[in-house]
Amino acid sequence: MTRRPVVAIVQPFVPTYRVGLFNAIDEQLQTHGLTLEVWHDQPKGIVAARGNASSGPWSVPVRQRRLSVKRRNVTYRHLHRPARNVQALVHGLASSNVETYLLARDPQVNLMLWGHGRNFTAKRNGVDDRLERFLCRNASHLFAYTEAGARHLVAAGHTADKVTVVRNSTDTSLLKRHRDGCSAQDVEDLRQRHGLSGKHVGLFVGAFDGPKDLPFLCAAADLIHARDPKFILLMAGAGPLAQMVHEFALARDYVRLLGRVEAPDLGRLSNVVDLMLMPGRVGLVAVDSLALGIPLVTTNHDFHAPEVEYLSPKTSLFLPRDVASFADGVHRLLTDTDERTRLSAASLSASESLSAESAGARFVAGILRGLDGQPSRR
Repeated sequence: MTRRPVVAIVQPFVPTYRVGLFNAIDEQLQTHGLTLEVWHDQPKGIVAARGNASSGPWSVPVRQRRLSVKRRNVTYRHLHRPARNVQALVHGLASSNVETYLLARDPQVNLMLWGHGRNFTAKRNGVDDRLERFLCRNASHLFAYTEAGARHLVAAGHTADKVTVVRNSTDTSLLKRHRDGCSAQDVEDLRQRHGLSGKHVGLFVGAFDGPKDLPFLCAAADLIHARDPKFILLMAGAGPLAQMVHEFALARDYVRLLGRVEAPDLGRLSNVVDLMLMPGRVGLVAVDSLALGIPLVTTNHDFHAPEVEYLSPKTSLFLPRDVASFADGVHRLLTDTDERTRLSAASLSASESLSAESAGARFVAGILRGLDGQPSRR
C-alpha cells in the first residue's frame, strides 16, 4: 500500500489555543516531506458554549458520535480506512475513544498517542489505567504534555526513547507581540475603558465551567473588595456557567465582564493586570501567566492539569483551598509591589523555553522517531 505523505492528528475539535501548535507542526513536518492533517469535528453542548472552536489549513472534517454509558461519555469516529492511508495517526490517549482499540490492533496503522500521560484532572480509575496501558503498548510512540506524565509512562514500562515530552504551550510569541505592541496611550485607553486607573486589578481568564471553581472565586472576590475598595476583578471567558457569572457581575460595580478574549486581546490586557486569579483547575493558563509576567494565584487543588508543573513558588502563589485564605493571600500580594515585581521577573524567565514553536519541534522529533520505530510497538 502506498501511503500519503501525511501525519494526521485526531481531535474532538480544534480550540483556538491549539492553532499555533498545529501551524508549527505543519511547518516543520514539511521540511521532512510530510504534511499535517488535523481530523476533527465541531464542539457540541456545553463544550460549544465556551465559544473557542477554530480551524486551519490542515483541518479535515470527521464525524464523531458520542454516547453516554453509565454516566461516562464514549466517543467513536470511523477512522480505520483513512488511518491505513497515512504515515502515522496521532490520537488522544484516552480510554473513552472507542476506535483507538481497533486502530491499536491493526498492524497496517502506525498509531501514536498523546495526552497527559496519566490522569491528572480526576481520580485514578483502575480499569481506565489498564485500558490505557493496552493502548500505549500498541503505539509506536507516546507524547506526554509534561515531564510528570512522561515519568509515569516510563515507570509503566515504556522505554524513554518511545516517549516525547512536548512541553505543552500556547502561542507565547503571539501573546508577547501584542503585549509589547501597546503604546503608552494604548495602555491608558485600556485603563480608561474599563475604569482601572489607580486600581488593583485581578484577572480570571478561562472557561466558565465547573472545574474552574467560579463560586469560590466569586466569594473570595467579595472578601478582597471588602478589604481593598480599589480591587477590580476582570472576568474573561464563556461557558455553561455564563449566566451565574453575569448575575454576579451585575450586582457588583467592581466586576468587569469582558467576554471571550483571544491571545491578542490577552496580550494587550496584560499591561493593565496585576494578578491572574485561578483558584480552580490550572491548565494552559500557567503558560500565559509566565509568558506575560503576570503572577498567578491558585490553590492546592487536587486536580490541576499537568501544566501546573511549570509554576513554582518563585513565579506563583499557591494557597490553602479555603476562601478566606485565598482572599487574604491575594490582598497581601496586591498591596506588595516588590513581591509582585519579583514574581513577575521570575515568571518571564521561566517562560523562555515555552512556545508553540518549541512544542511543535519536539512533537515532530517524536513523530520521526515513531516513524522509524514503527515495526516495534512495545
